[in-house]
Order: sequence, then structure tokens, then C-alpha cells
Amino acid sequence: MVTKITTVKCPFCGSEKVSKNGHNKTGKQVYNCNNSKCSHRNFVEEYTYKAYNPEVRKQVLKMAVDCTGTRATGRILGISKDTVTAILKKTKTGHGR
Repeated sequence: MVTKITTVKCPFCGSEKVSKNGHNKTGKQVYNCNNSKCSHRNFVEEYTYKAYNPEVRKQVLKMAVDCTGTRATGRILGISKDTVTAILKKTKTGHGR
């Protein structure tokens, strides 16, 4: 029997200073980032849906800057076009709005 040891890193800051913080409604392990400079506190190691993954959200924003349409973005990333629109609406643009 081979035991696989993995270290959990915060997907937002990359810190390995994390601790377990219970389970969410779907039974997934929730972790707490203990880095004081990190803007996010809780995260899940493995997301059920692609759109919850912070990396996918970053890709949506990059593709929006490159003027890729919402339908094309959703098709490329494997998420709904409505989810792409919701991500773009929730993103703070920093234009004073």
C-alpha cells in the first residue's frame, strides 16, 4: 500500500499555511487560509463545478479583456454562457462603480 502525502495550498495566495475548517453542504473538505495578507479565508481543495474554481474565473476575465464573446468563452472553458455573464457582473472593475 502506497500512501500519498499532498500539501494543500491556498488557490488565491499560494500559501501552505492552511488548516481544516469543517465540511460544506456537499461533504467537501473546507480549508482556512492562515496567511494574514490573503484576501480570501475559506476555500475548497477540489471544486464540484468548474465555474467555482478561481483559475477558471481568472480565465474568464482574461478572455473578456481579449474581447472574446460570452458564448465562445463558455464553450472553450466548458461552462454555461450564463455563468460567464454572472462572473463578469460580479467582478469589481475598479472604475468607481
